[in-house]
Amino acid sequence: MNNAIILASYGSRHQNSVAALDHMVERVRTAWPGVPVLKAYTSRTIRGRMTRAGEQADSVAEALQRLLQLNVRRVAVQSLHMIPGSEFHDLLPLASKFMLRENGFERVEVGFPLLAGEEDIEQVAGAILSVLPAHRKKREAVLLMGHGTLHPGNVYYEGLHHCIQLRDPDVFVGALEAEPGIEKIRDTLLERGVEKAFLLPFLFGAGHHASKDMVGKADHSWKNVLERAGIACEAVLKGAGEYDVLADIWLAHLDEAMKRLDRR
Repeated sequence: MNNAIILASYGSRHQNSVAALDHMVERVRTAWPGVPVLKAYTSRTIRGRMTRAGEQADSVAEALQRLLQLNVRRVAVQSLHMIPGSEFHDLLPLASKFMLRENGFERVEVGFPLLAGEEDIEQVAGAILSVLPAHRKKREAVLLMGHGTLHPGNVYYEGLHHCIQLRDPDVFVGALEAEPGIEKIRDTLLERGVEKAFLLPFLFGAGHHASKDMVGKADHSWKNVLERAGIACEAVLKGAGEYDVLADIWLAHLDEAMKRLDRR
């Protein structure tokens, strides 16, 4: 057995996030029939929860070790993260470690996350605008909820927001743990007289953050913050990994990684 693929996601036990990962696994297996595809999770917390629930939850290192034991020689580790943050960057030294160790792999290539360069920003912006709710009316806003991070990779959320705004100024990319946050976006909507907003998660899967932080009952949820300000909300609970137009971008990165595996 020469080549194998590991799909590395943050992880979640929420059914919507599981659906997103299942969709990606299906797409990858269709594109590379006969190539083993393993799932791995980069969040230690999520792996612990899955293990306690009796579910298999390999880290990327554990998945790589499984493949070594199967005598696989080359592996593509495809990041299913949204941006090149810490979860993605941790994969790079790990890949090097498994190549340089005694009896290690001939090659381990890491596929880029969804947003990894200016070309990706343009492609993702176009993909997002192509899947917005068809019944949206003029002057109704769309808010995409990203996670956000203190990592420098957060600039990709900012770049995507800017790119989308140039095409449709009523579509916003916000973040839970960075700017622009929901309060800033709310104030902008009020200034523009927006009366309705669609809420979409800009997350791999529409899991805990979407169900709690975006549309949950808590006062801080985006839905409640906007509705208290008199802005009606409609949510679309579908993660990025469930949209084929976005999955295509991840698969393009994986295709590049697979081609690098076979370079001499």
